[in-house]
Amino acid sequence: MRHLTRTLRWLMDAEEAVAAATGDTVRILANSDTTALGKLVAQDPITNAYVQSILDTGRRAGPIGGFARGIFLGIFDVNRPGALVAACWAGANIVPVTSDPDHGAYFGQALSALNESFGSIFGPQSAVLGIWDVLQFGPQPARDIRRDQPFMTITDQAAITPNPSVRLAIEADYDAVLPASVAMFTEELGYSPVADGSNGYRLRVRQLIARGHTMIEPGQRSVTFKADFGIVTDHAVQIQGVWIPSESRGLGRAAPGMAAVVNYGLTLAPVVSLYVNDFNTAAIRTYQRVGFDTVDHFATVLF
Repeated sequence: MRHLTRTLRWLMDAEEAVAAATGDTVRILANSDTTALGKLVAQDPITNAYVQSILDTGRRAGPIGGFARGIFLGIFDVNRPGALVAACWAGANIVPVTSDPDHGAYFGQALSALNESFGSIFGPQSAVLGIWDVLQFGPQPARDIRRDQPFMTITDQAAITPNPSVRLAIEADYDAVLPASVAMFTEELGYSPVADGSNGYRLRVRQLIARGHTMIEPGQRSVTFKADFGIVTDHAVQIQGVWIPSESRGLGRAAPGMAAVVNYGLTLAPVVSLYVNDFNTAAIRTYQRVGFDTVDHFATVLF
C-alpha cells in the first residue's frame, strides 16, 4: 500500500509538472490511450520498431510504476479529441514517435520538468534534435551527439552471396559471443558494459542467443563476425551489434556476413533495418553492397 501511495503521488506530481511546462500540450498517457498509441506507432512500424517491441510485450500506454519502469508522453490534436499525433517513450532511453522537431521540443520541455536522468535519446533525427535543443540546457551533459545516422532498410534477399559459415549462435557459443559483444559495445559507446560487475549485459547476451537473435561466424577460439537482431516485431527486425575483430577488418568479410544476416532476418519479418553513424563510411558502403537503401535519418544523444 505504501509503495502504491508513493507511485500515485509521483504520478500526480509528474502530470502536474508536465502540464505546467508544456501549457497542457503534453500529457502522460493513460491505459485508455493504448489503442490510440498503437495506431500512431502502426503508421510507421519500421521506424517505430523499438516502441512497437515494447507494446508487443503486452505493455499498455499507462504507467505501471514510477519513472524507472518507463512512461509514455503524448501530444493530441486539439481539433480531433482522442487523436494522438505524437508520442515519446521515456525511461532509461528516450524514443520519440514523431519526426516533427516542434513535437520534439515539447517533449524536451516535459522531460526537463520530470527532473530525471536518461541514458540516451534516439530515433527520428528531427524529433531527437528537437528534444535535445531543450535538454541541452538541463543538468545532464551529453557524452556524445550523433546528429546524422542513416536509417537503412532491405526487403529482398541480399544482393551478394552470403557467407555460408555464418549461423545462429547457440548456448554453447556464449563464452565466445560475450567478449565479442563487450568489444562491440565498448568500441561503439566508449565504456565497457560489464565494468561495474553487473550481470545485466551478460543476461542480455544470453537472452539474444536463447531467442535465436544472434548470428556468428565461429572461429577457433572466438567469433570472427557477430550481429544481433536487437529488435524483432511482426513488421521488421533491426540489426544491432555488428562486430568484426580488428585484425579481420578490411578483408571483405563484413558484406558476406551481413548478407547471411539479412537473408535469415527476412524469415523473421518482411523488412530488415539498421542505422549507422554517418561518419562510418566503410560500413555504409558495405550495407549498400548488400542491398540496403537509406530511407530516413536517425540521431542519437548519449549521456
